[in-house]
Amino acid sequence: MSYGDARPSDIVSGSFGVEVVTLADNAGVGANQECREVTMWPESGKSIKIGHTAVAAASGPVLPSGGIVLAIDNTNKLYFGGTSADKVYLVWRS
Repeated sequence: MSYGDARPSDIVSGSFGVEVVTLADNAGVGANQECREVTMWPESGKSIKIGHTAVAAASGPVLPSGGIVLAIDNTNKLYFGGTSADKVYLVWRS
């Protein structure tokens, strides 16, 4: 099916939610929330890295302050690295 053939129910989210990941021991991971897309951004003024594993997040790219949108099927596949107590904000949709 192409985008042009999609029905509104194929495009519009069935549900959405908010998740806050607080880093502990300089790392954090998303909760076990099934989704199809996540918008995420770091706490204001913080430098937080992202990766597909905890090791990758330790040296991964820095989340832009304006946030990013990522197609992913579960928030538990998102790992973050930074300073303990820093936060990453996620808005997921299914």
